[in-house]
Amino acid sequence: MMIEQNASASIPQDIADDSDIASEQPDISRRRWLLPLSETGVGRNANTSTDIVEEPVAEVAELSAEQHLANAIRQCSKDGELLAISTLYDAPYSLTEEDIVQLKTALKSDEFIDIAHLSLNDEDYFYSDEFMSDNFAQLQLLNRHADICTAIAGVVRFECETYPRPLKQSMLMSEPFHYTASEIEDALTLMKTHPDFQDIQQVLASNDAPYLFSNTLMSYGKARGLTEWIEVEQHENP
Repeated sequence: MMIEQNASASIPQDIADDSDIASEQPDISRRRWLLPLSETGVGRNANTSTDIVEEPVAEVAELSAEQHLANAIRQCSKDGELLAISTLYDAPYSLTEEDIVQLKTALKSDEFIDIAHLSLNDEDYFYSDEFMSDNFAQLQLLNRHADICTAIAGVVRFECETYPRPLKQSMLMSEPFHYTASEIEDALTLMKTHPDFQDIQQVLASNDAPYLFSNTLMSYGKARGLTEWIEVEQHENP
């Protein structure tokens, strides 16, 4: 059984106006901070001028396209969301592939050191590690943008590689996934025959509590030992 994927995070409300987003045609006035990149140039102030002014007038410098995008990503992270870069293809921004490539390249500079990204199914999702931890971002990616089989496999591999430890199967019924026991069992049944998930294995503690591990990241013996310790032995020998 597969879960329905949620919609990707969009540009926050302080940048995009709800009343205009429904429009099918690009709103050029609201896209001015992103387009046209060929005129403003990524990383350059669109108002830069070489004219000499006898009496300079103090003006508030406009943010560059990538600075606006970085701020949008940070706002999404504050709200607990990832920003899918593909949302910028849609109205009212309607960016081109070339525009997106330029912006993604610009975000790699030291100015945006807090901006990180994850990829899933050839899609890039951005977040700010100043407002969202890497662990939480990984969970949000799997929870909101992956089917249940991919999500389970991703969480299990993450646990085995990061901590390392097997994942207690019942944890998948808790925040943020909230899968039911039947959904988990159905997914594990499908995963047994799918070539992408052959590394995901189940191991039981002596009290029959099921845990999951990836046999490419952890041996069965280690998984079995850790499962027993986590589930039984640590409580017997505090």
